[in-house]
Amino acid sequence: MLNLRPFLSRIRFSENSAPIVFLVVLFSAFGLVISSLGIYQDDWLFVYNAYVRGPQGLWDFLTADATPFSSFMNIALFYLLGVKPLYWHIAALVARWLTVTVFWLVLRRLWPANPLQNFLASLIFAIYPFFNLQPLAFTYLHVWIAYFFLGLSIYWMILSVQYPNKFWLYLVASLVAVTVSHLTLEYFMGLEFLRLVILWLVLRDRENNAKSRLMSAVKLWIPYLVIFGIYIWWRFFVYQTPIDGRHDPIGVKLLFTDPIAEILIILTNIVPDTLLMVVAAWYKIFDPLLFHLADRRDLLFVFLSVVVSLGIFLIFNRLEYKNAESEQTSPVWKREALWFGLIIVVLGLIPPYADGLFINDKNPLWSSRLGLASMLGASLIVVALLELVSSEVRTRLVIIAVLVGFSVGYHARYTNEFRWAWKKESNLYRQLILRIPAMQPSTAIIAEGEILYYMGDYPTAYAINTVYTPPLSDKDEYVDYWFFGITTNFGKNIGGFLKGMDIDVSHRSVSFTGRSDQSLIISFEPDQGQCLYVIRPQDSSFRKLPPLLKEASHLSALDRIDTSADSSSSFLQAIGLQYPDDWCTYYQKADLARQNENYEKVIGLWQDARENGFSPGAHFEYFLFLDAFTQFKRWDDAVKLTFEAARIFPIARPSLCDYWHSLPATVERDSALKKVESKLDCFSE
Repeated sequence: MLNLRPFLSRIRFSENSAPIVFLVVLFSAFGLVISSLGIYQDDWLFVYNAYVRGPQGLWDFLTADATPFSSFMNIALFYLLGVKPLYWHIAALVARWLTVTVFWLVLRRLWPANPLQNFLASLIFAIYPFFNLQPLAFTYLHVWIAYFFLGLSIYWMILSVQYPNKFWLYLVASLVAVTVSHLTLEYFMGLEFLRLVILWLVLRDRENNAKSRLMSAVKLWIPYLVIFGIYIWWRFFVYQTPIDGRHDPIGVKLLFTDPIAEILIILTNIVPDTLLMVVAAWYKIFDPLLFHLADRRDLLFVFLSVVVSLGIFLIFNRLEYKNAESEQTSPVWKREALWFGLIIVVLGLIPPYADGLFINDKNPLWSSRLGLASMLGASLIVVALLELVSSEVRTRLVIIAVLVGFSVGYHARYTNEFRWAWKKESNLYRQLILRIPAMQPSTAIIAEGEILYYMGDYPTAYAINTVYTPPLSDKDEYVDYWFFGITTNFGKNIGGFLKGMDIDVSHRSVSFTGRSDQSLIISFEPDQGQCLYVIRPQDSSFRKLPPLLKEASHLSALDRIDTSADSSSSFLQAIGLQYPDDWCTYYQKADLARQNENYEKVIGLWQDARENGFSPGAHFEYFLFLDAFTQFKRWDDAVKLTFEAARIFPIARPSLCDYWHSLPATVERDSALKKVESKLDCFSE
C-alpha cells in the first residue's frame, strides 16, 4: 500500500487558499448530483414566463410579485443561460461561492489579526444548515447575485475608508453595487443598517474619540442612506402592489397604526426565530433518523460527512497562519464577533418581519429563505461561542470540522432527494406528452391530490403549460391549462365539483378558466410501479381505483385530447429530456391508440414491449391490452393474459373477474369465461 504520509505532509494551505476550500466544500454539499437536478416549485413561474411569454412575461410576473426591477436581472440571466437546468444550477453554486468569498474578504478587513476565525466563520456560512432551497436554482440564482453585490458593496465601502486616495472610486463602485442589490431583491435590505456598525469598526484605528468616530461613520453612511431612503420611499409610498397582500408591508403598516401591538408581535417572534437560526438548525444534521447505517443510502451520506470532516481537520492542521496565532484568542474578537453576529441576525429578519412573515410559523422548508440574510451572523455567533467555551484551539477545530462535515452530508442528502424528485417530474412530463399530445384550451388536469415532490398544484400547472406551449407564443394573461388536486382545491365543495362547475384561478400575472366536467382526470403513482393513467369514465367500475377518482371519473372528457397531434414538446427538447425506452413509453402509446380504437396498434405495442423485455408494473395496466385482444376476438390470448396478470398480481383476481363478466355475452366469450372462472374462482353475481 502506498504511504500517504509523505504526500500529505507536503500539503500546505495558506490564507489565500480559503476560496478554494469554500468551493470544494460547496461542491461536496450541492454539486455531487448537479447534472441530475431539475426545475422545482417556484422555478416554474420563472421558466414559464421566460420561455412562453418572453421578457414581457417576466416583467408582468415579477411586477405582480411586487419585485418589478428584478425582472432586469432575470431577463439577462435567461438570455445568458437559456432554460437548461444544469446551467442554472452551476451558476447558482458559483454565485453562492462568490457570496461566501466576498464576505470572507469583508471579515478580513474588519479583523485582519484573526484570519483563522474569519476563515471558520466564512466556512460555516458557506454550508450553514438552515437554507434548504439551493436546488431551486431558477428561483434563487438572482437571490445569491443580490447577496453577492451587497457583500461587494460593503467590501468596496471599507476600501473607500482604508484607502483615502481612492475614496471616490471605491465609493462610486460601492453605490452602484448596492443599487444593483436593492433593485434585484429586498431580502437583504435590513443589512443596510449594518453599514453603520461596520464603519464604526473600520474607524476604530483612526478615531479614538467615540463621538467623533460616530459622526465620521454617519457621514460616510449618508450616500448609502440616501439610496436606501429613495428605494424605501418608492416602495412604501409610491409603489402599489398589484395583488392585494402580495409582499404588502403589513408589519410596517401595523407599526405606524398600532406600534405597541407590532412591537409585541416582534418580541414574540424574535427569540424563537433567533434560536431556530443559531441553535435548532444544527439539530437537523445530527437527527438520529439519518443514521440508520443498515440503509446503504444513509451509510453513504454518513461516510461523506466523515470524509469531509477529516478533510477539513487536515486543512486546519496545514494552515500556515494557524501557528501565528496564540493559543489564547484575544477576548476583543470574541466580544465583537458575538454582538456583530447578533446584530446581523436581527437586521436580517427586518424584511420578512416588514411583510409580516416569521420563520417559526411557516413550513420549515419554505421558510428557510427568510433566514438567508441572517446566516453570516449566525455563523459568527457559532465561532465566537466556541471561542468562549473552549480555550483549546484543537478542540474548537475538531468541533467545527465535525459541524462542517455533517452539514455537508445534510445538504448532500436533501439535494439527492431533489434529484429523485426531478426524476419523477420528468417522468410525468414525458408520459403526459406521449399520452396527451395536445389538449383543447381551458382544460384542467385533475388528480386526487398533489402528485409531485417539492412542487404543489400551481407549480405543476405552470410546468404543464410550459411543456405544452411553444416558445414565445403566449402574450395573453389567460393560460390554456391548469392542474388541480381534488383534496387540495375542492374539498369544501366536492358536490359542486362532481356535478360540474366553473373553475377559475388567478395566480400572479396569469389566469385560468375552465369547468370540472371539461377536464382530464389522472392518476400518477410511479412509486408503486405504475405508469401515468388518464382515467376514463368506464374505469369507475375498477375495484382498486381510489374512491375519489371513481367518483370523479365521469368528469374525464377524453374528447379534449387531440389524438392526431405530434407527441413532442419543444420545451422538453430544449432542456434535453430523453424519452427512455421503457414499459411506460409503450403503455402510453398503446393507451393513445386505444382511444383512437386502433387495437391492432395496441397489440403490436404489447408484442414490441414483450420482445424488449418490458412488462406491466401494476395489474391495472393489463386491462388496456385485454381490451385489444377481446376486441379482435383473440380469446385464447386474452385468457393467457388474464392468467399472467392473476399470477403476477394475485390482488387483481376480483377485478379480472369483473372485467370478464362485463364483456358482452357471446358463445366465444362464454367459453373463455369458463376457463377464467375455473382458474380464478370467479362467481357470477
